[in-house]
Amino acid sequence: MQTWTFEEKLQEAVHYQTQEEQICHILSTFAEMFKSERLSFYRFSPIGYVGEGIAQLENGQFQSLSYVRDDIRSLPVIKKAIEKRKTHFYAGQEIITLISSRYHRAEPLQALIVVPIHVNNLSIAYICSEYMHSIPPHDGQTIELLTQFGSIAGRLLVRPQKIAHPKLSPRENEIVRALANGLSTKELTDLLCLSEATIKQYIKSAFVKLGAKNRAHAVSIYLAPKI
Repeated sequence: MQTWTFEEKLQEAVHYQTQEEQICHILSTFAEMFKSERLSFYRFSPIGYVGEGIAQLENGQFQSLSYVRDDIRSLPVIKKAIEKRKTHFYAGQEIITLISSRYHRAEPLQALIVVPIHVNNLSIAYICSEYMHSIPPHDGQTIELLTQFGSIAGRLLVRPQKIAHPKLSPRENEIVRALANGLSTKELTDLLCLSEATIKQYIKSAFVKLGAKNRAHAVSIYLAPKI
């Protein structure tokens, strides 16, 4: 399987009007390309390490996961993938020793794949792919493809934010977008020809409007799928 194969299929989601539809398309594409048995999509916030359930796909049927809200610090298999921004595979003894009881179902879990959805250096969501009846391919190439899938899906989900966040002014949008791309305050002063004090004031104003506690939180809110 080549990267362009699922990248081409994911790009079809740009024609959807809502991010709910985009997320469903992402899950459907994942299930088709990687033959998952049960897929779950979660939004991630770095404040409190919160994983918030959005949607689940099983046997071709979607259902809401809005009732799920996890502190992923208690889920080391999720936390590791989020922090490394790399897909992780678990099976065998790891299922017993590392997997939370939340994944212990009527049908024993044979394998779990965690795919972080990320943009630049920030994880904004993740997909959990559960396998009850088989163990999927998990060689190095497959893991790398899944990691690339998460990166492409991340760029797809944040693309609408290139227009504007409705709560922010044009300048605030520009600055928070630059923060999302990893620019420092000093780099922003050079880029926008504004003083450091002015940049900091715009950042502070954006924090208030977004209800953010710090830069990472502001970027997370700015990039997060709007569900």
